[in-house]
Amino acid sequence: MLSPSLIRCAIPFLLLIAFAAASTPAQASRWPAEKTVGMFHCHADFQFGRDELLLNQLGELSRDLAEILGLPPSRESVHLFLFHDREAYQSYLKQHFPRIPYRRALFIKSKGPGMVFAAKGDDFEIDVRHECTHAIIHTVVSGLPLWLDEGLAEYFEVHKSERSSNNPHLAELRRQLPTAEPPQLDALEGITDFAQLGREEYRDSFGWVHFLLHGPPAAHEELVNYLADLRAGQPTEALGRRLRRRIPDLERRFAEHLQGR
Repeated sequence: MLSPSLIRCAIPFLLLIAFAAASTPAQASRWPAEKTVGMFHCHADFQFGRDELLLNQLGELSRDLAEILGLPPSRESVHLFLFHDREAYQSYLKQHFPRIPYRRALFIKSKGPGMVFAAKGDDFEIDVRHECTHAIIHTVVSGLPLWLDEGLAEYFEVHKSERSSNNPHLAELRRQLPTAEPPQLDALEGITDFAQLGREEYRDSFGWVHFLLHGPPAAHEELVNYLADLRAGQPTEALGRRLRRRIPDLERRFAEHLQGR
């Protein structure tokens, strides 16, 4: 049986919508439970209870992203909307965002603060961390290629203790490498439409992010420099080209990295 994380990867989760809303859902009504955690204004149609722990971890997620990716502290806020089941979640989205296609969880960035929507279920914590990773990054970086945006969210969606060594994607990549070619970064960089992102593309994007964060120091340095250039609005080459200048035998080093961990 596939893990919930791998099943979820077949669906594109990041949705950047260029629309102007008359008011945010948070302004439209009062919520039974509300809490502010760092940059996140959390609203739920249920009492938080044990989910307080997950919400408190969002502040740690923000700090981890800043430290690992060299990002500055964000001055923007994000609204996080949580629902007790998928029926309530879907009903709410149909009311407030009728033109947005259904997704199991959503990050929406309009002209105002970013908004994350998720519903209780088997993958609730994974969904929240995945979409909040998108939300945090997009408060300080724009212009991310799809593969990198999703690869980072796949990496940070699991609990902190599982990121580097216990993500289901990692086990699948290791099983395939002895008999298959390493995932091609050039192919991932050519993806410009969410319709092109399937389960394998999410997995491969995670693999390259894992290499960037845990492989050769030069790979991590280039990632941090690339994100800094995007933040500054400077024209920059694709990350793959930058990596190959630093690591000429890139695919071999990628394969060795995954097989060696």
